[in-house]
Amino acid sequence: MVFNVKLENFEGPLDLLLYFIKRDKIDIYDIPIAKITSEYIDVINAAKKLDVSIAGEFLFMASLLLRLKTRMLLPRHHDEEGLDIEDPRISLVDQLLQYKNFKNIAHQLKGIHQDNKDLFYRPNDKIPFQKRLNPADFLKEVSLFDISKIFQTAIDNAPNDNSFTIVKETISLQEQKQFIVSNFKSKKIISLASLIKKLESKLEIIVTFLAVLDMIKESELICKQKNTFEDIEIKLNIITA
Repeated sequence: MVFNVKLENFEGPLDLLLYFIKRDKIDIYDIPIAKITSEYIDVINAAKKLDVSIAGEFLFMASLLLRLKTRMLLPRHHDEEGLDIEDPRISLVDQLLQYKNFKNIAHQLKGIHQDNKDLFYRPNDKIPFQKRLNPADFLKEVSLFDISKIFQTAIDNAPNDNSFTIVKETISLQEQKQFIVSNFKSKKIISLASLIKKLESKLEIIVTFLAVLDMIKESELICKQKNTFEDIEIKLNIITA
């Protein structure tokens, strides 16, 4: 069999698995582990024959798939309705769905940037930041494009090998909200760029972007950009007595 799949075209093993699933129109909730493991191993072996350096995460996924393939051959318990309650594929499916979701979000952010790259926004100085009374007006001075552009730049500059993790790691929206709030312990106003610099992976950047949008939607966070192209400043909308 001739393989035209090149590992350098994929960000990591989950990206390669999603390619197989999409190409063969496989139900992601019912992955044929034996078939997809065989194809994955063949691609890895073909790359080795071409003296291609194989990243550790690709080899780790290969061992994980082989382990899942073995577990699929073992008898499993079922509940009273006959449903499989110990499907070894569940963890892999969760990782694939999570990675697919974040990849789609990153693609949407890139689309927003592409669609608006030639648009320029004039700042509105009518409402001073310190006197803002209605947090629902947060986009009068800062556009969604301005915010997404900063996060998209951070995603583009983040190392590719940190775009996902093989060992399942959850970064929840609530955790990133707490992370944002914790940055205001010593300051009332912080820059969005300085906040993003503290994030290490694409996953953290994407979830933090969603957390910022959610906090703005809930009137928990206020944004301001003094002039076009300048950094965006954020502050907590704390009601004081």
